Amino acid sequence: MFFTVIIFIITLLILVVIHELGHFLMAKKFNIKVLEFGFGIPPRAWGKKIGETLVSINWLPFGGFVRLLGEDEVDKAILGNKRSFVSQTVSKRITVVIAGVFMNLILAWILFYIILGTQNFKTSFPLILDHKFVGVTQVDEALVLIRGISKDSPAEAAGIKPGGSVLSINGEKIEGTFELSEKIKAAEGKEVTLLLKNPETDLEQEIKVTPRENPPPGQGAIGVSLTDFHIAKIEYKDPLSKIFAGPIHSWNLTAYSGKIFGSLLARSIQTKNIEPVSQTVSGPVGITNVVNSILTESKKPILEYLNFVALLSLNLAVLNVLPFPALDGGRLSFLFIEAITRKKVKAEVEKWVHTIGMAILLTLMLLVTFSDIKKLIP
Repeated sequence: MFFTVIIFIITLLILVVIHELGHFLMAKKFNIKVLEFGFGIPPRAWGKKIGETLVSINWLPFGGFVRLLGEDEVDKAILGNKRSFVSQTVSKRITVVIAGVFMNLILAWILFYIILGTQNFKTSFPLILDHKFVGVTQVDEALVLIRGISKDSPAEAAGIKPGGSVLSINGEKIEGTFELSEKIKAAEGKEVTLLLKNPETDLEQEIKVTPRENPPPGQGAIGVSLTDFHIAKIEYKDPLSKIFAGPIHSWNLTAYSGKIFGSLLARSIQTKNIEPVSQTVSGPVGITNVVNSILTESKKPILEYLNFVALLSLNLAVLNVLPFPALDGGRLSFLFIEAITRKKVKAEVEKWVHTIGMAILLTLMLLVTFSDIKKLIP
């Protein structure tokens, strides 16, 4: 687990550096003075001035920041400085703020392109909700998934493993768990041939098994627990879709995830229970646990890890663009108000709004961390 924690910290560091580098480079391009480039959230653990910029490492490893001259200042002397952030045109300030999000998107696009390229530009999504993905060829497929195997059952004796799917029985294609259960029940005492598919290797295998006539209660004739599972098989066929596979895949993931989250949020509101939504949110502890699973259990750890990093980078971009105080999206909201009204929001007001927003974010992060720890406790 120690190795996993180190990998997670390095991953977070890379994502933060790339995000904040966007702000930093755009600020330098417009000759805005960068006061501090910080990793983590204060209080400060270490700092060193390089040129005119203080590079700092802070105790709370939940993000990072670039502090610009005049970004939250109310001092008139600073506000009048030509190198201050606030003295720049609205378009320049918007460019600086949005640059971090754009850098995370670029990283996600590149990683998704590499991953899809290694898979001949084919992938699949579990269809939790009906959804049509854009820019791709989509084929929806119903699978009968083997969820578990009973001990000392015919299925265990035949070598059937959980996680695979049943494609056919005695050469007849299966469309759902009810159909398969009925056919197995009708063949009690007679040998049947099941065509199974391994999800990790994509290989198909025929296995012969004889259903029991009087199975133990709750086990079924061959001793398997089944579930219906729907997937969308995705393929980037034409040259243009392959070229833009990274952005298209990012959009599809964002739109589909948003649809699922919206459905869970509606369920939480309807049932007055926050659990459906809280189960989908993870903080540093939960993310570290996912990284550990990938590194220790996956048969393709490098590809799955790169995919996970791409997802984190994409989520970081989406999260930061939300119009919430202290996030990039919150700052953009004030800039858009200024662009529309042609009047700046008072610096004191904006500073307090972002301070309150940061306090709320830190509180939420602590709550999510406690929730992650609770999930790990048996």
